[in-house]
Amino acid sequence: MHRFVSRALQFANSRPKALICSLILLAALIGPHPANADGRWALVLAVADYADDRVADLNNTVNDGRTMASVLNQMGFEVYYAEDATREEFAALVDRVVAEQGDSDLGMFYFAGHGLQVDGGNYALPADINVSEANFLQQSGISVGNVISRLRDTNVENLVVILDACRNSPFDDTSATGTGLALVDAPENTIIAYSTAPGELADDGVGANSPYTAALATALEGGETDIRDALRLVRARVRLATGGQQTPWFIDNSRGEMRIAPRMVISNQEDLPSPNPNDISLAATAWWTIANSADARDFESYLASFPGAEQSEKARRQLALISDRPKFPLMDLGLVTNNPEVPGGLNSIITACDILATSSNGYMSLVEQVPHDLINIRVATRACTDAVHNDPDNPRLLGLLAWVLFLDDRHTEALYYNQLAADRGHAGAFGAIANAYRLGLGVEVDLERAAIETRRGALMGATRLRVAMGVYYREGWGVPQSFNEARRWFEIAALAGNVSAMSALGDLYRRGQLGEKDPARALEYYRMAAALEQSDAMNNIGMAYMRGDGIAKDTDTGIAWLSRASDFGNPYAAYHLGRAFRDGWGVSSDADQALAYFRLSAQRNFLTAYMSIGDVLLKLDQPRKAEALANFMIAREAGELKNTIRSREEAGEASAKIAELRASMTSEEISDGERIADEWISQYGLLDFTLVNQ
Repeated sequence: MHRFVSRALQFANSRPKALICSLILLAALIGPHPANADGRWALVLAVADYADDRVADLNNTVNDGRTMASVLNQMGFEVYYAEDATREEFAALVDRVVAEQGDSDLGMFYFAGHGLQVDGGNYALPADINVSEANFLQQSGISVGNVISRLRDTNVENLVVILDACRNSPFDDTSATGTGLALVDAPENTIIAYSTAPGELADDGVGANSPYTAALATALEGGETDIRDALRLVRARVRLATGGQQTPWFIDNSRGEMRIAPRMVISNQEDLPSPNPNDISLAATAWWTIANSADARDFESYLASFPGAEQSEKARRQLALISDRPKFPLMDLGLVTNNPEVPGGLNSIITACDILATSSNGYMSLVEQVPHDLINIRVATRACTDAVHNDPDNPRLLGLLAWVLFLDDRHTEALYYNQLAADRGHAGAFGAIANAYRLGLGVEVDLERAAIETRRGALMGATRLRVAMGVYYREGWGVPQSFNEARRWFEIAALAGNVSAMSALGDLYRRGQLGEKDPARALEYYRMAAALEQSDAMNNIGMAYMRGDGIAKDTDTGIAWLSRASDFGNPYAAYHLGRAFRDGWGVSSDADQALAYFRLSAQRNFLTAYMSIGDVLLKLDQPRKAEALANFMIAREAGELKNTIRSREEAGEASAKIAELRASMTSEEISDGERIADEWISQYGLLDFTLVNQ
């Protein structure tokens, strides 16, 4: 029997977004049983509405709780769910879990709300926290340590605790101590995971979900995997999306594999063939999205939208099998469907698809982008499929559906919908089509076709594609290499105020690709872009001062500009600061600080930084050859994939370093280095190196 308690919180449509600080605890018992064995339970609690006015209310924590309840229900868990529970209500719910789930195979505890630390202990804040009490956390807070102990009463074999908190006190006083949540030892057979490095600040999040929850929900929607691999995938996505500013962490004190998988009901591999470009339709895309769902509403909606579809009979069978499973509250996106003052106004046009899937590169956006582009793929795909069904010729919605399918690695379908969007006037869709052909995503690599598609979008007025067209001519991708033609494309984009184009023009003059080097003119373009907070330009201004290139040499000013650029998340500025500390260039030489900056640059996917990390590791008193080899291998593979003038040169340099280093290594050291590189590439991937300009 499935149970949930809900005191539903409905946000006013006009209520502004607040900074979100969510604490998520995911407790998982994973024994030697099959991934979809019986005995799975999940305790999900979300708190957004705090009774004490001194505690800031939260917006997306309820959506986080609803997201995780749906995901865990999908995976076959018996879910105990509550919203805005008091301390007493929460304690009673824990008692129910302990009483009803003895010797269970798999258990999870998830909490979304405010979280604090004091005296080395972590606390979750219930809805009725009273901050006027002395020692209020101990008196009316929820001790995470005590929760873990109580869940141990169910005789769990393995426990995973995930803490996703904004890690700063919501109060003005000093009731909570220390920055971030406390790093505590993991008990035996326990994993404790943090949304960022212990003691550091995590992103609050202002979207429909917190960044960590969006990444976690997406990771759990994947195929069968070890829970550690899911946590590593979340770490990679959050780290990349936040430019290295937030790096999730976990402490593992468990034994053996801990495998999890989505629940499979009636669907099997034969039901879900790889999409064929000739067979793609909205009905097929909708079916591939929900085929393994455990939410009856998915199939009710499918049958209402596609009653005569090929998969309708399977949908009816699935619906019959899961009709008794609970239906948890849906995410509240604050949508307004009408506006009596302005009939047909924006409120009637904006859809759930817009809110959930709008990214930073959206060409036809009607709403604010999802923070860091960390999209909840599960709900976004459903929302966008529904939106396109209701408005099948809308180029904006077709483009958004293509985007979430791309994020889900459904490249063939993504290309199909991008082509539909482009045919209906979505200029930005041409850029997505071009990237598919340039990188071989769902199609064979075809640089000439990529250039053609980029040009089509650029001529339709897409400024970013005008910049891209300049890059194609600068690099010779599918077109004759021509720096002058690149300049023309960059110039028309710069006239439209595009800061990347301004910086690219500066690069052409600085490198002498238009004739004699002209550092002074380059600096003019960099200053224009920097005034608009373009971090590449800030970095280049800093380097001009460091070198005295087109301006009087001034290392103090140079370091200041580089630091500013690095604070904006710039990978190159972090790299150059690493060089400065390595070589004593404008600062005191500091090898540890140099390595830290190189690693920060590497986290931001600047492949040159991996070369420098390898060099530094080899110069230590006790050289770490295996790690150095791994860094060189990553640089080589990324350079070959990126395929720019400079990256090809660096791939060659990395190959030379690899050959030289291997000659001095033992076979065991070589094996260790190759293993480290393979694991890194498997975990983080190389595709994102293509997003970093050089």
